[in-house]
Amino acid sequence: MFCCSTQGGQLLIFFAPKQAMESKWTKESIDKMVELCGKGEPPGTYGLKETRNLMLALENIYLKDASVLVIGSERPWVEACALSQGARKVTTLEYGKITSLHPQVHTLTPTQMRADPERSQEAFDAVITYSSVEHSGLGRYGDAMNPWGDRQAVARAWCMTKNQGRLALAVPWCDNDDGIAYNAHRM
Repeated sequence: MFCCSTQGGQLLIFFAPKQAMESKWTKESIDKMVELCGKGEPPGTYGLKETRNLMLALENIYLKDASVLVIGSERPWVEACALSQGARKVTTLEYGKITSLHPQVHTLTPTQMRADPERSQEAFDAVITYSSVEHSGLGRYGDAMNPWGDRQAVARAWCMTKNQGRLALAVPWCDNDDGIAYNAHRM
């Protein structure tokens, strides 16, 4: 499945993946990322400065022995950051299918979550989403078109979070106006 749009005179084509960019996460690769986080060199997708900003946010939401939900992740760098801050268990919710071989990192798709009522009732201590919810409802990843998709994604996460649960949310912003770079993301 693919979608097309134009932006600034350029044709943009987005394919809806059935698998994430990295569809198999090994224990060794995640442990290496956790080690880098501990050295102050977190291995993020958006550069060292942005990843260090995430690490600062995670220090402030206290993840020691926490059960964490990560919304949207094709590479396990956010999961590694959470584990480096003491998270006990990390569950990643991603449109693309991922297999995790790390005992503390579990993965599922929205379809799998909906099909397993017990899992969707799990209450998390914290939710982390980095450059993900702004894609929700735009169809880029095979999700249904929904103008409220980003807000509903956060609301669903809130419903799965324990009382006094914490949220680390990072989305793109622009100085001028809010908008949509169809169908890539909201700003």
